[in-house]
Amino acid sequence: MRVAAIGVGGAGGRIVDALLEDDDSRDVSYLDGVCALDTDQAALANLNTVPEDARQLFGQVKTGGSGADGDPERATAAFEADRLESRRAAEDAVSSEAAATVLIASLGGGTGAGVTAKLAGALQELYDHPIYAVTILPASHEAIPDKNPARALQAVDSAVDAQIVFDNDVWLDPDDDITAVAGELNQVLVERLGALFSAGEVAAADTVGQRVVDASEIIATLNEGGLATIGYAEQRLQSEQQSGLESMLDRIRGLVGSADGAVDEITAIKGVETTLRRATRGRLTFDCPLDGAASALLIVAGPPAWLHQSAISDGQSWLAEEIGSVQLRTGDNPLPNSDSLGVLVVFAGVRDAPRIEALRTTGQ
Repeated sequence: MRVAAIGVGGAGGRIVDALLEDDDSRDVSYLDGVCALDTDQAALANLNTVPEDARQLFGQVKTGGSGADGDPERATAAFEADRLESRRAAEDAVSSEAAATVLIASLGGGTGAGVTAKLAGALQELYDHPIYAVTILPASHEAIPDKNPARALQAVDSAVDAQIVFDNDVWLDPDDDITAVAGELNQVLVERLGALFSAGEVAAADTVGQRVVDASEIIATLNEGGLATIGYAEQRLQSEQQSGLESMLDRIRGLVGSADGAVDEITAIKGVETTLRRATRGRLTFDCPLDGAASALLIVAGPPAWLHQSAISDGQSWLAEEIGSVQLRTGDNPLPNSDSLGVLVVFAGVRDAPRIEALRTTGQ
């Protein structure tokens, strides 16, 4: 699924920066274009991979180019002052090949909280394809007024087709310093977004799945609107032993007597099941009751020999029981050069969750 990724504010720009690195590491690109919009000139200058001409500073008259200082209203005024230029910069990142546009922002910062919904509304007027947001919620111990993320979450929800949420509260301990671990958290999010958007993008015939996950499947899952959360787990099929490099693949080839790398069905079923359970029951990008989702998507990625359809069908059946009567779409993503089995699950159409209700209550 090819997407245009637009970072809003400092955190949004850094995540788009990391997405570009992830995109470059894959055999096939999923990024149609990128852009970083910010009120902070220094934050834009510190980006590594976003091209210079895709970085847009706005609102200098209102902010002096030093950021919104955590004030969404100041950021909104800055955006309105340079609305046309900012919209044009975002438009430059979007071509006719984009299946969706994705805005990425922290709702704790002033620029992300104040501008994301405004920009989404402007882009909705221009494009027929979906406009999504990936929003980061600050941890409860971060020194950020609760009203920022609470109000922004509601505003963004009204302006986009779906909102993928990453909640720092899920990933941080109370004594963690966000500035020290922000890079790691960004990589966790980027790994999941990359696994989602790269599914279905093929480089050769041997990378076409038997159950193809194309843009329409991802869009149909997210089209339930509301909030979405992502789970992901990966199982390395190669490990380093004291006696030297010995891969699980090589051991299995010996057991089943195959010289072509085939994996027997039982082994594949166990591998998929174990990884799927970790993806579903491990940390999601934000916590919510799974039966509160209106739709779900399961993607199994890895070496083609591991993608037995019976293994994926068994995984689909297990997940369907876990989440109840939710519309569940399933697909595989063959990666011939991979030494890992990865499982991604998306739960979409979430309307209520304890964390969201707590934000709404404290932000009033």
